[in-house]
Amino acid sequence: MADDLLYPGAIVKDRWKVTRKIGGGGFGEIYEAMDQVLEEAVAVKLESAAQPKQVLKMEVAVLKKLQGREHVCKFIGCGRNDQFNYVVMSLQGKNLAELRRAQPRGTFTVNTMLRLGVQILEAIESIHDVGFLHRDVKPSNFAMGRLTNTCRKVYMLDFGLARQYTNSQGQVRTVSGNVKCPCC
Repeated sequence: MADDLLYPGAIVKDRWKVTRKIGGGGFGEIYEAMDQVLEEAVAVKLESAAQPKQVLKMEVAVLKKLQGREHVCKFIGCGRNDQFNYVVMSLQGKNLAELRRAQPRGTFTVNTMLRLGVQILEAIESIHDVGFLHRDVKPSNFAMGRLTNTCRKVYMLDFGLARQYTNSQGQVRTVSGNVKCPCC
């Protein structure tokens, strides 16, 4: 598309060669790319440098804090240029919303829901353990691994709306600003 920040064949930072666009929305765009150093497929998430609300900085901060934990994509790199800010991470499979829609009755079996639910709770616990709230928990922000050894593992995605709820001493921070009732 004409408005896309990248296109197949584009190379980011002399390392990541874009193969195709795999997602996009108000936050920015996500591309599948080939890491020419690691020789593996990766995800490149970017936002326009001209975008007024920059969320990729939070995404990078949370992703880095979560490294080494289960249910989290591997952080590979990040940077910026005149056109966009970007983060590169391990590529995962389809998200849970896509997988659910693909089921014959549009729903998972009870056993599958229980297995997924346990892993989703573990993922949420991980982000809380490092002092952040995800704030955008929904099926499309969880994906299954795409490799044979990770295809039954759930990965938490999209930390752009995350907020830190603890201070540097690990204590819960006080609420800042006005808190409004969503139904008033």
